[in-house]
Amino acid sequence: MVSQVDAAYADVAQAELYDAECPWHPQDDVYLALDLAAASVLDVGCGTGTRLVRAREVGHRGRLVGVDPGEGMLAVARAKTDRVEWVYGDAQTMDLGSRFELITMTGHAFQVLLDDISVQAALRNFHRHLEPGGRLAFETRNPEARAWESWIRTESLGRIEGPDGTPYEVWVDNPVVQGDLVTFEAARRAPRTGELLTSTSTLRFLDAARLRDLVCQAGFTIEGWFGDWDRGPVTAGNPEIVVVARAA
Repeated sequence: MVSQVDAAYADVAQAELYDAECPWHPQDDVYLALDLAAASVLDVGCGTGTRLVRAREVGHRGRLVGVDPGEGMLAVARAKTDRVEWVYGDAQTMDLGSRFELITMTGHAFQVLLDDISVQAALRNFHRHLEPGGRLAFETRNPEARAWESWIRTESLGRIEGPDGTPYEVWVDNPVVQGDLVTFEAARRAPRTGELLTSTSTLRFLDAARLRDLVCQAGFTIEGWFGDWDRGPVTAGNPEIVVVARAA
């Protein structure tokens, strides 16, 4: 089983920049609506926990659990609230000993599952953690949209502020494509001090037809299959494959 977690997510200093790099997005509204309709939610690859914290703040009264393999991410999440359960673990091997009405895997975290064996293990584990008839929701980038072609510094350079107000330049660069895997470098640079934080990640761009097969083989019935956050179709012109499936 193969998956890869960005080593930067284990580092608290870099994890603290994640919220600035990834502010609230329309996808978060989609998942938040699913959260609020479910009595219990397990978010796998929860990162810094922003969405689960928001769900609690806006009135979710059931069980909320965030699982992540990055200790730095969990440290940031735990500092936000103790009204959500934060658990160290990963999609393939977590064993919480309980079931949930909804499981989510957001922020394209599904793409760290780098081969079919890893995807199958994660999907089986999700199914095992769901109530009968429970729902699974996740998204992965649509390979037909070829997002990696813009993952170069000249096109991705942006600016954020760290939690202490320190400005950073952020970018991704040097994508290398091998089959359906893309390896790239991420950088965060503080111009005032010259501090440079870098990491390397590999993501899988899984073919839509193969993805559908794997989800169904794991015992799910697909209820939603969308190419964007407005429920558009999965086409070459749309950037996402958003999956909503129900455990049979």
